[in-house]
Amino acid sequence: MLYFIIAGISGFALAASIIALKRIFFELIESSVSLTNEVLSKEDESIKQKKLIGALKQILVSLLKTTIAFVIIAGVTILPLYLYSLFTKENFEGLDFSSIWFILSLSLGSVIPFFLFKKKKNDDNYSEASKLFHRLILNNYNLSKLLFSFDKKFKKGEKITEKSDFVIVSGLARAGTTSLTDQLFKAGKFSSLDYSNMPLLLAPNLWKKLYNPKNTELKERKHGDKMMFGLNTIEALEEYFFKVFLNDSFIGDAILIKHDITQEIYEKYLAYQSLIRSDNSHLYLSKNNNLILRYPSLRALNKNFKAIFLFRNPVEHADSLLNQHLRFSDFQHDDDFIETYMDWLGHHEFGHNQKVFSFDNKPVEIEYDKGTLDYWLSVWLNYYSYLLTLDGSAITLIDYQDYLSNPKDVLIHLQNELKMDFDLSNVKPFNNSKTIDTSGCNKKLLDETEKVYSQLKQKKATF
Repeated sequence: MLYFIIAGISGFALAASIIALKRIFFELIESSVSLTNEVLSKEDESIKQKKLIGALKQILVSLLKTTIAFVIIAGVTILPLYLYSLFTKENFEGLDFSSIWFILSLSLGSVIPFFLFKKKKNDDNYSEASKLFHRLILNNYNLSKLLFSFDKKFKKGEKITEKSDFVIVSGLARAGTTSLTDQLFKAGKFSSLDYSNMPLLLAPNLWKKLYNPKNTELKERKHGDKMMFGLNTIEALEEYFFKVFLNDSFIGDAILIKHDITQEIYEKYLAYQSLIRSDNSHLYLSKNNNLILRYPSLRALNKNFKAIFLFRNPVEHADSLLNQHLRFSDFQHDDDFIETYMDWLGHHEFGHNQKVFSFDNKPVEIEYDKGTLDYWLSVWLNYYSYLLTLDGSAITLIDYQDYLSNPKDVLIHLQNELKMDFDLSNVKPFNNSKTIDTSGCNKKLLDETEKVYSQLKQKKATF
């Protein structure tokens, strides 16, 4: 009886050591896929060779770590049985390793750690395996490009034609872009990316064949703004396309850089939209707060697409950004996967990896601390001062306050501009009232933002 208890302890040690060392096995998988990713690269041969050597070194280190891990696991598993043989003076080789009772004891012992050390799920419900899968796909751009080409061939038979008409909702984060995009999607014939497309964002049709959740359960998103989301909720996910095909060239250490879109990337972008559109009668719809970085070149290539920019009272907007920055900084401190997730999607609006828009490819110097309202007022001023320089005739400018008070009027206006029929039966006004103390703010900065705000209101759509 004692022997089988010891066998159970060995099983416990086996599973516990696997759990403790699982990160090493994950690293081996990641380094293997990373090497494959570099093999797929179409970069200059000298650059490719350097990256291949780096990836090869990484996988060799991972293999060494894995070998050591296997030795450790084998050692801690055998140790209880070996000690038992020493104390009982039985020959270790003669111990029972094959009976049904030994196998059952070992198996039962190995199950216990998976319950005992079960990690409590966070609000996002991402398991360790799910996080690994996200890393394998989203960290490897060449693999994503390959999946993109596969998806184009996969959907070719469905005859979804490419369209130069599409709609992008944009603005500085916290301007109401998520809400307006959601309202548009529900009201009209649009197709868009949603959370169920994660992480195979560049191969939506292939992924849908493997993973097509019907669960429509909603929960409040981390922003704490009572916006609900689920797997079928649309979200700002298209930025990953530009990150992949521009190879993050527009992402600096502390800035997001204004850049041009080439004809080749533009054509790929239209092809990507056709992969997402479910019907030829549907328009592609996206929320993308980074649109402003590439808007001039995109507009030069396409006169037809609809760009909707939202703006908001600068003090209210800055206060909302400050609150989200503090909120997400806390989240990211507790769970670094949240920061990684936001980086994958090009969301640098707030949190530890917050970046400022640079419209002249130079560092943006903001003299205030990120924990102050003045910093976020400066971010607001930087963004909307540049927006005013763009061709206003090609942009629909929406005042956030108008949208809150009269969302139906805003949607009717957009319906007419897009020449579409919307279902507006469930559109209702929003509540928004908050007093913000600006006594500690720089008076000159407040005046500058108010001046730009007045200019925006002069150019806004009227209803």
